[in-house]
Amino acid sequence: MSKLPPLKSMQAFEATARHLSFSLAAQELCVSQSAISHQIKSLELFLDKKLFTRSNNKISLTGDGDIFFSVIRECFKRMQTVTDHLILEKNVKLKVIAQTAIAVEWMAPRIPEFNELHPDISIDFSMTGEAEVTDPLEYDVLVGAWPAPPNFITKQIREEYWFPVCAPEIYKKLDLKRPQSLLDFPLISSENGQDWLIWIQQQKLDIPRNLTVQHVSHGLLAAKIAQGKGGIAMSSDFIINNSIKQGQLIALDNLSFHLPWGDFFIHFSAGSHYRDQIETFVEWLIEECNKGK
Repeated sequence: MSKLPPLKSMQAFEATARHLSFSLAAQELCVSQSAISHQIKSLELFLDKKLFTRSNNKISLTGDGDIFFSVIRECFKRMQTVTDHLILEKNVKLKVIAQTAIAVEWMAPRIPEFNELHPDISIDFSMTGEAEVTDPLEYDVLVGAWPAPPNFITKQIREEYWFPVCAPEIYKKLDLKRPQSLLDFPLISSENGQDWLIWIQQQKLDIPRNLTVQHVSHGLLAAKIAQGKGGIAMSSDFIINNSIKQGQLIALDNLSFHLPWGDFFIHFSAGSHYRDQIETFVEWLIEECNKGK
């Protein structure tokens, strides 16, 4: 009969590997640092594998340690999920993370509506501007342009189109019959200018020698600069929907195009015990996204 390591040693290992710190693991588990060290040594003896390397007062996982941690962490997360499911079955909490643009401008104002429709499902909502989620296993649902993490199911929200946007004052100066006239104004890009280059190619326009492109780090920044009459930005409905409704920006959506990396997706955990509640949230979100399509 196969044997498993003692639970205490696996708890000590999981906390230490997550923090990469014996002292932080000891604080979390309310034991001494020497007790953590003892449990790790016991686990290494049991497995006959070295799990950590120590150098200059820092620790890191070995190859074997990294493999073991990926499995142990997922097991602990699933045990926590099913425990919560049994204890707090009537009030499920879903951890949802979204990229900044869709989180701030689109999702946040609508979460209260979901709460009213489904009072038995609470949303622990957070956002990030990072190119990828550091640890997707910490979340039940991810919303953004990220690729699908392992063991997640993916649904495309919709095919998203991008288009030039500008303040009303600049819009009045444009020759709407001549798309080339947009290039007479400063252009704002959150995609290192690639969004505008693709747009220019699709419109079959000539690139002027004096073309001015201001590069910013985020789509929201591009939209805000355009709103302040700083030029013309490339944006999408998820980012500037509210600004258009309020008359702060005007969308030239007749000049829209499909940005190859500009679609948004919903990724959700495949093995969660909250699968029904997750699917309820996902279906609601997709329906909301397509209402104003």
